[in-house]
Amino acid sequence: MPDWLEVILATLLLIVGLRLSAFFSGTETGFYRLSIPRLNIDSQTGDKAATTLLWFSRNPAYFVATCLIGNNVANYVTTAAIGFLSLAFMGAASERFEVLITILVSPIIFLFGELLPKSLYYLAPMHLLRRDIRYFKYIFRLLFVVTYPLVLLTRTIERLSKQSPQAVEFVLGRSRLVQLMRHGHEEGVLTDVQSRLSGGLLQLAPQPVTGSVTPATRILGVSETATKDEILKFAHQFGISTVAVHRKNDPEDWYGYVVVSELMLQTRVRPIIHIMPVFDAKSSKLEVLHHLQCFQSHSGVIRQNGKTFGVVSRKGLIEQLYRPNVAAPPSRSS
Repeated sequence: MPDWLEVILATLLLIVGLRLSAFFSGTETGFYRLSIPRLNIDSQTGDKAATTLLWFSRNPAYFVATCLIGNNVANYVTTAAIGFLSLAFMGAASERFEVLITILVSPIIFLFGELLPKSLYYLAPMHLLRRDIRYFKYIFRLLFVVTYPLVLLTRTIERLSKQSPQAVEFVLGRSRLVQLMRHGHEEGVLTDVQSRLSGGLLQLAPQPVTGSVTPATRILGVSETATKDEILKFAHQFGISTVAVHRKNDPEDWYGYVVVSELMLQTRVRPIIHIMPVFDAKSSKLEVLHHLQCFQSHSGVIRQNGKTFGVVSRKGLIEQLYRPNVAAPPSRSS
């Protein structure tokens, strides 16, 4: 017969391990869902919980290290409880019975120690972390002797790998800015158009311009020797408002464009060719769009290794700002 006192103690130990697992899994999920602007505001009003959370948000390595060690402690406690239950029922170590208990308990651990707390903290991070941050602070102080060497090791690896902490701050800052704009849209501060525009700016900023380029071999255009009538006929045939122009001796050397509306009002035989600004293929979409706006140019030439890679349209880049999740189609007029 099992010793029921041992069974009760092992069951209590299992509950403690389950509670610790739920606590650290939930707080880690909620930490990444915190609103930094709101924490700043609440901290300035004297909210101690917000001040503590704000400190951890500015020193995330300590928070993550504490959660990592805490989760390991929870796993060890849970494993030990399962072993004690096996000994209490069998009276001796039994691998088969221990495996059986592990199989039976695993769904409970997954549901109440991982899935449920993560879901709750994901939905209400501020409310739950405000309530639990004092307990987390006590655990942080208790485990500081272990977490501090981990943080030092992380910083040493960063220095040896020449990885700048500013890169991490940039990523965190970008995600916080996206979060702030999302909250602004939900509260009605930003309109739908403003929200999509700001989202498009953030999404376009790191993307290379080569993703929005019309290849040199697919550009609709004419030679620089073409006459006014030939250009108008070409534009009417393809239904385009601007016609790209290439050098007469090199069909892939695109350097300018002709605006059809201007050409129709001209009395001169030779068309006015607008010179396109030249950009390197490594340039970002946002950088190219900025320069095209400054030059008031319809299109720009993208060069790679000294050769024309293609042409990018200002209109196409602007469309991507308002439709950040949809790649802009290559412009037919360039």
